[in-house]
Order: sequence, then C-alpha cells, then structure tokens
Amino acid sequence: MLRITSMARACVLITTVLVAGTASPARAQYGSSHRFEITPFGAYQWGGSFNTNSFATIPAGELSENSSVSWGAVMSFLAERYSAAELYYLRQDTKVDFNGVGVGKKEVGDFANNYIQLGVRQGIPNESNVIPFITASLGVNILDPKASSLGTSTRFAWSLGGGGMFMQPGKRVGIRMDVKWMVTPVPSGTYGTWCDYWGCYVTEGTSWLHQGSAGAGLVIAF
Repeated sequence: MLRITSMARACVLITTVLVAGTASPARAQYGSSHRFEITPFGAYQWGGSFNTNSFATIPAGELSENSSVSWGAVMSFLAERYSAAELYYLRQDTKVDFNGVGVGKKEVGDFANNYIQLGVRQGIPNESNVIPFITASLGVNILDPKASSLGTSTRFAWSLGGGGMFMQPGKRVGIRMDVKWMVTPVPSGTYGTWCDYWGCYVTEGTSWLHQGSAGAGLVIAF
C-alpha cells in the first residue's frame, strides 16, 4: 500500500496555496499575460540500479536499467511573478541487465518507468529572456516490467531539478530545458523485527533507485 508521508502532504499544501493565491491572470516572467503552459518534451535518462544480495529468489549481483530516451509533458499553472504549480508525466522504455556474482552480465528483459509528479517551479529573476529556474516534485513512479508473469508496482517517488526557459516578450511559444534527479524507494529484500507490549512485527528494508534526466521541450502558452 502506498503511504502518503508528511513530505507528500506538505507538497500538496504548498501547491494548493500557490494556486489558490492567484486571483487574476498572472503576468509571466517573459512579459506575456497568460496562466497556463503545456510543454511536450523529450529527454535522455540514465541510472536506476540496485543490488540483489539480500533477495532469496534472485542470485547475488546488481540489476541495472540501461540509459535510454524518455518522453513526456508538463502542464504548468502560473502564479504571480516567477512561480508555477506543475503536473508532469515522464515515461522511459528501457532494458534491464543483471550482473551476477561469478556469472557475468546479461540482459533479463524490457522495463518502463512512468513518473507522475506534482510540484512547483520557481524562476530566478534577471534582465534577459532566458529565465533560470529550480523545480521540486512529489508523486509516484509506476514500475512496469514487461515479463508476462510480473505485474506493475506503484511506488512513491520525488524529484529535484533545474533548468532554463527562453521566450521572447509577447510570444506564446518558447523553449524549456530541464535537468532532474529522480528518486524511487523500492524494497531491499532485507527484513528486521521489533517488539513492543502489543507484539512483534517484521519490517522490510528499503533501497533507493536513483535516476537522472536531461531534456528539452516546446513551451506553448495560453
């Protein structure tokens, strides 16, 4: 079961306040009055590995995702000045390799990451038409192994990033560039026990799936 953590509640609260505080159409940082942006984009994505030393059903070694092209879209709701609430989707189709102890490296199947994230973008004011920004988001990553015997797994995930946006004053089309660090906690295969007055319990450990992404997209404002 996916648990909503205090961090997730804080992100939702921040985003809600940001959107609710916009009482009139915002004037964007590049001088055009509009409230929404849609940005389809493509990116190059890398990373995504963890060891299998603690799994009883998998030999000791390392599972790793191959670097590949990803794609998606960002929906932005502009608040006053340089801030925006954002909803984005990113999908990466790739292959997974297993590097086993004593058996070498081999390909084990196709795999997909599906990031669905809600977050904020904060621009950094300056006098040019290129506005640098930082981003942060919380949401889920739907892990989708293509093997018929395995189902999808929805995991809590978050991201931090930055980039820049270019749009000439008065225009409705621009270019956006993003770099992101994305983290997905996954089961580690290790277990621990603890006891209290009410009884004893078993808890499963966590590994951290780290990925990076760098890409660009076409901003359409309206």
